[in-house]
Amino acid sequence: MLFEMWTSFIIYWILFTYSYANNNYNNFYKGHELIRVLPKTNEHLQLIRHFEDNYEVDRWSEILQINRDIKMSLPQNQVSKIKQLCKQYGIDVTILNNNLDELIKKSDHISKQYKKRIQRSIKDRIPHHLTDYLTYEQIVQFLNKQHNRSPSSKNFTSLFSIGNTYENRSIWTIRIGKPSARRNILMDCGIHAREFISPATCLYMIDKLIDEVNNRKVSILSIFNIYIIPLLNPDGYEYAQTERRMWRKNRSPNNNNNNYYYYNTNSNCMGVDLNRNFGYHWMENGASTNPCSETYAGPKPDSELETQSLQKFIKKSSQHWDAYLTFHSYGQYWIYPWGFALYMPDDYIELKNKAQIGSEALKRVNGTLYKIGSAANLLYESAGGSDDWAKGVGKIKYVYTVELRPSDDMNDAHAHFAFMLPSTFIEPVGQETYVGVKEFLRSLITSRRQISLSQKKP
Repeated sequence: MLFEMWTSFIIYWILFTYSYANNNYNNFYKGHELIRVLPKTNEHLQLIRHFEDNYEVDRWSEILQINRDIKMSLPQNQVSKIKQLCKQYGIDVTILNNNLDELIKKSDHISKQYKKRIQRSIKDRIPHHLTDYLTYEQIVQFLNKQHNRSPSSKNFTSLFSIGNTYENRSIWTIRIGKPSARRNILMDCGIHAREFISPATCLYMIDKLIDEVNNRKVSILSIFNIYIIPLLNPDGYEYAQTERRMWRKNRSPNNNNNNYYYYNTNSNCMGVDLNRNFGYHWMENGASTNPCSETYAGPKPDSELETQSLQKFIKKSSQHWDAYLTFHSYGQYWIYPWGFALYMPDDYIELKNKAQIGSEALKRVNGTLYKIGSAANLLYESAGGSDDWAKGVGKIKYVYTVELRPSDDMNDAHAHFAFMLPSTFIEPVGQETYVGVKEFLRSLITSRRQISLSQKKP
């Protein structure tokens, strides 16, 4: 017993040190400034978009509206030019942090201290996926472990890949549910590389669902097969973990002139924003033709392997999908289509009501508040998202993007961490999200029963 305990501790320590050994990011973000601006006119909004396309400015805020605070990261070599242009056009600038590299290190330090506190006492030791943002390989190991700990004789889980990435990583998917379940839910995480809390939340939910199977609490799983893709963008995620913490896109090359539909420059900039690449109203709003932009939509709609893999899985599967939820960060929003335009789907009232049920259940856990609305109205118009495609092309009724913690409210105590939420938040975010999702799923069961009863009435 003592030997096993020491072996477990040694393995845990190796994982701990490995996770942080490469997280110096080569000081890439040293001197990058994080600022807040307040656009007051449409001209100001256009200037911010111009910054994104031409000055390598990274807009962190999902919101892009007049009289709403917007957070942006400025590369060191563009700081003075951006500030000069803001002053010229009358945009107020507030410096939030003058060295992004230090903010990244602060988040890592908090995570390290949290893990040290846990390691001091065996009784307080908790699973690795609750204390750290796992690497891709660790996530694959986690999925295999979860699959193997479910009752194999009852076929409650299956583990498979829906496709490969440019760097030849598998996009793993786990199904959890009773074989007799006839309804199907699809969830994915990690479409944007830097949003580490997203895959961690999917892993939390997978773990809890398997617990329910093993504890014979399968009420929801007797009705729904839940398919979870914990990491849709593994190439980008690995790059963000080891090289550039704020990396958002995938890692496909953009150096072939013949592929460009809109931008006539041979570029060494890597990657496509997968959540602008889906071929439903592609490039109509909120996306860039510049391969160096964080919102580059790709050379053509559906150009990326990750995009194609998700689309094929949705379309080729024999399942009828009841709902699709894609988890992002940050902002604390539970949003529904459309993103490409301000008008809303015909069934938006139903979408809103179900989102309210989920977000209210989520709030009861830790008091976390989520805002609800359509993507374009609550945030800004942006086309090419997986959510719009899932509803518009995939014909899935209940489609949502859930933007996890922290809030984008500048008064929130943790808003400054943005995409760098320390690992101390993995468990509370996972806990509340799991409760919210379960309550949302229960509401779908109730709705189906009500429809069935109404159809039986003479």
